[in-house]
Amino acid sequence: MTAGRQEDEGLRQAIGVVLEDLAVDEWGVARNAGWDLAPDLPVAVSIVMRHAPAAMTGIPEAPMSQAFFEDYARLFRQLDQAAAAVVGLLEARGHGAVQTGNVMSGPHDDPPLADWGDAGVFAHKTAATQAGLGWIGKTALFVSARFGPAVRLTTVFTDAPLAPGAPITSSRCGRCRVCVDACPMDAGRDVLWRAGMARDELYHEKRCEEITWTHPEWDGTCGVCQAVCPYTRAVRDLVPPAALR
Repeated sequence: MTAGRQEDEGLRQAIGVVLEDLAVDEWGVARNAGWDLAPDLPVAVSIVMRHAPAAMTGIPEAPMSQAFFEDYARLFRQLDQAAAAVVGLLEARGHGAVQTGNVMSGPHDDPPLADWGDAGVFAHKTAATQAGLGWIGKTALFVSARFGPAVRLTTVFTDAPLAPGAPITSSRCGRCRVCVDACPMDAGRDVLWRAGMARDELYHEKRCEEITWTHPEWDGTCGVCQAVCPYTRAVRDLVPPAALR
């Protein structure tokens, strides 16, 4: 085994131990191809955590809930902790590492985000798909191949010598349109995603916001398309999130 391969495996093992301790559900590595708003570091570590099943209960009938919003905020806090732990580990081993921010740093950001389509932060979905963890669904959500779209993401960029996964560059939703049919504002366009396409080709963001911002106390969170996805339903009761194990 080469020295580079040994270092890669050693780092992966160490990162895996740290993230498992912090109840991260899955993670992967991608090569930074000069993505918009990404730091100037060549490697991206994509980190994924799942919503608690109880937070998704009743969402298809009532698009938003306090329980979903609180779980949404909880995941961002825990993702920030996980990313900071990975940065600390990598820096301790002599590597550069930077945690990228999320759109929502906490409940009721001040000032509120004026345009979710132009949030001014790196799109974590890009790193996740390029790491081979999933694809983009018909309502522009990241769909984890293992857990479905009821997840949240964050990304750490680094110069550590970590080998990337095999990117997923096209949708695996096929003819399914459950999320499109369930959307209370008919925002989905029933289009299959491919890497590099504009988000507006997938769904009508402003139409989505017409209902989500009727509840500003929940920061525009919805959850219908995440709750109804067959991938979410398939694992919700069979495989509990790491945080609940």
